[in-house]
Amino acid sequence: MTLSLQFYSLLLMVLSGIVIGAIIEGTRFVTNSFPKRTFVYKYSVALEIVVWIMLGLGTFYILFNVRDGIWRIYDPLAQVVGILLYEQLFQPIFRLAGRIFLRMIVQPIWFLFRILITIINKLFRLILIIIKTIVRPFHFLYKKIWHLALKKKPNFRYNKKYTKN
Repeated sequence: MTLSLQFYSLLLMVLSGIVIGAIIEGTRFVTNSFPKRTFVYKYSVALEIVVWIMLGLGTFYILFNVRDGIWRIYDPLAQVVGILLYEQLFQPIFRLAGRIFLRMIVQPIWFLFRILITIINKLFRLILIIIKTIVRPFHFLYKKIWHLALKKKPNFRYNKKYTKN
């Protein structure tokens, strides 16, 4: 393995540490922003463990592509350096980018989605009110007729008054 390949893999591990720091902080931010009664908030620890496992698999994938999966002792150290670099240098930049993404992309889409759901809900209620208004007189008649249908009728065949002896 050449020195340039080792430097390249070291640089990739530091960059992956920076990305890992950003992903973990984003995961914690997203899970903590949910209400406390939701499924995501209740199982945030399990979700974070799954994210850590996926990040570990991603790290192995990087190592597999660069060095055929050979693991060196400086690889986790480089990732820890990357995480510390994220905490010290890149965290304000990533948080600013996250807030911009939230304000420019997520919130308008969420707003449009809520408006669409509200419009559909209001239309559905309007249709139900129209149908109820149309059906109300017929419902009254149906109840009167059904009430008459449930009354016990005299059976003429077995009644003694009407049978021949």
